[in-house]
Amino acid sequence: MTGYPSRKLGPIWLAEDVTRGNALAFLYAAFFSVCLLSFLSFMQPFVLDAHLGIPRSQQGRATFLLGTTQEIVMLLLVGPFGALADKLGRRTLYTLGLAWIGAGYVLYPLADSLSQLVATRFFFAIGAAMIGTVMATVLADTPQDRSRGLLVGVTGTLQGLGVMFGVLVLSKLPLRFEALGHVDDMAGRYTLWIGAALCFVTGAVCWLGLHRGTPGGATRRREPLLQLLATGARTARANRRLALGYLASFVARGDLVVIGTFFSLWMMQAGLAQGMTRPAAMATAGAMYGLAQLAGLIWGPILGWLMDKLDRVTVVMIAMGLAALGYSMVGLTDDPFAPGMGLKMMLLGTGELSCILAGQALLGQQAPRDLRGSVMGVAAFCAALGVLFSTSLGGWLFDHWRPGGPFVMISIVNAVVLLAAAWVRATTPTERPHS
Repeated sequence: MTGYPSRKLGPIWLAEDVTRGNALAFLYAAFFSVCLLSFLSFMQPFVLDAHLGIPRSQQGRATFLLGTTQEIVMLLLVGPFGALADKLGRRTLYTLGLAWIGAGYVLYPLADSLSQLVATRFFFAIGAAMIGTVMATVLADTPQDRSRGLLVGVTGTLQGLGVMFGVLVLSKLPLRFEALGHVDDMAGRYTLWIGAALCFVTGAVCWLGLHRGTPGGATRRREPLLQLLATGARTARANRRLALGYLASFVARGDLVVIGTFFSLWMMQAGLAQGMTRPAAMATAGAMYGLAQLAGLIWGPILGWLMDKLDRVTVVMIAMGLAALGYSMVGLTDDPFAPGMGLKMMLLGTGELSCILAGQALLGQQAPRDLRGSVMGVAAFCAALGVLFSTSLGGWLFDHWRPGGPFVMISIVNAVVLLAAAWVRATTPTERPHS
């Protein structure tokens, strides 16, 4: 890396064509992007119950239908969007994606039936596919490899803060609107529209602040989309560490959707069964979810430091082990309001964030510089498969076995990836982060 200038953002060494302003704009966007992508799923039980009046015995299936719709769209689009990021630049797609999901937030509470809600989720998924792919690509572009783990850790902390903002601040807005005299339906509608406004503001920051162009230069920009996408997939055949990164993406998004979708649904149903109002149950779910994110915030910088010191496959093993333990402990709990649930959620949050960050660091290290968009598009495709798997099987387990069933399921998947990471670690040479 001798050709790199000594431009830094605090302790983070930046890539040669990235300014401090570019990095700060990305960190701002990282705070809100995951918040805005996950908060819609967190509010979904409120919409199903208060707005559409879907029976609680059918809400698991409705959640599966909505999640499946989004992930099918993402399966079809994340690869092309990743290749487009290599052709057109990250800034354009990031900005468009945020504006797109903002429009989705506006439309979501206007749906009058489940079929209309599915159509709106289809629309929302197009923007989510843009953001999910480009955000990971910009994260890979921004640092020099010597600081990749540190930036991933900082980004993960900001993303965790963003999710906490969603569940601790935005999730309490229905309760505040109810206190002002609005019915449940309107309280949820106003909350989602505030989310839309945040989407548009964050999109403006991306347009003004992110780096223009692509880091790979003009040669890649002339290649066809399908060729770029196919190249991103082929690279994993000769690089099992990159293949492990794709597998980690599969399970990390599955982890995220299980807690973001099924935990709020579980808490909503349990709270209503105990006589709580919908806004109060949502606020309680938000507080418990916030504990999980708080644990991730504390652990994130520590994990980032480890990722710049250890072989990143070793860190993937640590992450999968933490997640398998945390999700199994929560999933085997009968009452989400039982004593000790907070500690279990904190362990779960540590594992959830670890899987996301460890996979991102490994992908960023292994992806060729001029193919990062394509590689991240394939990784996002794998992530969409993970969500499709988690929402489909998780929804069935939620309705037919137990509310904690999706958590038990994803803990088993994390354990399987842990074994795969151990095999890769044992069969490939040690790779330290580049200095």
